[in-house]
Amino acid sequence: FSEHFLVSAGAASRMWSVYSGATKQATHLVEEKVKDDLSKRRLSRSMAAHAARSLITTLPYAIENHSGINAMYSIYDDPTQHPLRKSSTQFFQFELFPERGTGGVRKYGQDVKHKKSLTIYIGKAEISIDDMDSEVQKPRSAHYISDYKTHVFTSVVKRGNSTVLHLSSHVEMYNSSSLPFRIAVLGDDKVHDLGIVKIAPKSTSVNGSGGKSLLKESEELMTHSKFGLPAPLLTSFMIDTSETLCLQISPVLKETNDFALAGMFNLPPLDRLVEIATSSQGEARRVIEVSCSPSTRARNLSSLVANVCCKVTLVDGAHPFVQLFIEPRVVMTNRLPVSVLLRTPMPHTLVSSNSDSGGESLEHDDDSKYATHELASKESVEVFTPGPSIAISLTCADVPIGGTAIGWNEGGWLDIPLGKNKKILEPLKCTFPFETKSLDSYPSSCKTTSVGSGSEFFVLEADDVTPDLKQTVTRTSGSSDSCRTVVIMVCNYVVDHIGSILFEEVAPSDNTARRSSSTRSSINSSFLDSSPPFSAFSSRLHRRRVSLLPRSSNLIRLVQLTMDGDEGMKRSVPFRIEDVSMTEGIDAMPILWMDTTPTGFFLYRHLTTEGSELHVVPEYVVFNGSNDV
Repeated sequence: FSEHFLVSAGAASRMWSVYSGATKQATHLVEEKVKDDLSKRRLSRSMAAHAARSLITTLPYAIENHSGINAMYSIYDDPTQHPLRKSSTQFFQFELFPERGTGGVRKYGQDVKHKKSLTIYIGKAEISIDDMDSEVQKPRSAHYISDYKTHVFTSVVKRGNSTVLHLSSHVEMYNSSSLPFRIAVLGDDKVHDLGIVKIAPKSTSVNGSGGKSLLKESEELMTHSKFGLPAPLLTSFMIDTSETLCLQISPVLKETNDFALAGMFNLPPLDRLVEIATSSQGEARRVIEVSCSPSTRARNLSSLVANVCCKVTLVDGAHPFVQLFIEPRVVMTNRLPVSVLLRTPMPHTLVSSNSDSGGESLEHDDDSKYATHELASKESVEVFTPGPSIAISLTCADVPIGGTAIGWNEGGWLDIPLGKNKKILEPLKCTFPFETKSLDSYPSSCKTTSVGSGSEFFVLEADDVTPDLKQTVTRTSGSSDSCRTVVIMVCNYVVDHIGSILFEEVAPSDNTARRSSSTRSSINSSFLDSSPPFSAFSSRLHRRRVSLLPRSSNLIRLVQLTMDGDEGMKRSVPFRIEDVSMTEGIDAMPILWMDTTPTGFFLYRHLTTEGSELHVVPEYVVFNGSNDV
């Protein structure tokens, strides 16, 4: 047998055993609780659909038809033609190729020698693919369809375990946002409704080995977060080189109908598209801001603005191929190691569908004046707000389990510019201020004015992030290849593996002492003022306590509490984050108490994109591997 057959048989066997076991258990549980026959029939149909989705993952080849034209296809030398409807994905596999010998002798690897060809039929035209495997990642090809007086484009790509032949028209639309959009073409004095381009499937689900599951890959192929504009509607646009193409997009909001908000934009004429593709910046993104306004003035709705990014390439040196990406105006991502609350008084913001929250509708405060989103670490909010900017306010979402409590960012609303070529010019230095009630527990620290009044963080463009923000990023002219992203970050933070450690910032009693760094003892004797201990949060990401820390050049020290308040607080010798060892084990930096006695704690750090991730660990860890206490 060939390795192709053995792998397919093994995968099918494992999939069927898992699926059949889960189906039997689910059926048994439902039949015990559900007595209604109608419910049982609905359940059976649902399970049958799930079985179909599961079983198609054993078929390693697929055809996506995004050309807007119904077609047929045949596989290898089989004359049977199978239907390939528009906006559909068909999975298939090539039959095992015969070998010489009585009884069907098979040779290991023999299938690799045979070409896996297929033919697509559109009207009178035939599109032949000589070998699916060898066509992978080759440039896109153009094929003239005489019945429709237009071109259809083909390309073969590898997606996970599937080899996919993609069939498209001159214009393809992609939804890179978490809002579904209804697309229409305006022409011939009427509106041609093309349907809804759905949100892209969540990309964070992986299996135990770190890759996507077979079922997830098939769902991505069948989820139409992109589709091609029907080729018949583009005939006059491609023939008349001076004609523009008018497109309408309408966001599908849960609280409104599909056309409550609508916006239109024009695609440049054919000659202009060719110029864009052949220019020196032909691959650059060209952003079109589309304002979706209420269709009737009676509705009390706010306008929604989305970016449509246009990318044009030439296929076979003559035929323009246009890719349109619907994107939010800006994506704001939480890169802090803790969850945050993001609040805004402005409309049309939602959590990204790639987040665990799943892109749910916005949550409003009790007075309905603000939209508030909770963002775990690495989660994002997409912004479709109209206007030149959006105002936001931030605070940590969790209540600290140690240290000083903090509130909403100091200074009120942060103004984030929106619009083409609009950027945050310099990183915005912000502070989560210590709450007054919490400061009452540390009377000596709150009197200090030479150190910070809270935990600092930064809001800046994702392209401007450098370690500890010490480097200057030179911006290039033109647009980047991805959606604009603004990040909320901190340069440094610490992971507490002990579970009872806090940190505080220290400062000299005079300006000259700050420059004295010859020895630790001299630093220790010079620094007298300290901030309240930084907040310690329980991190779901690290499964430890974490605290936000200041810049690497600032002096901090370790604090261990023996009772509430200042009395009984043991403090270590001050140190800088940049002086901490980047090696674990015996090379980790030991920490001393103020009287120079060993604390039994050690520090090491890992470099991150933003700065450093510190780890405070004990000298020894006792592990009980037996069943007895």
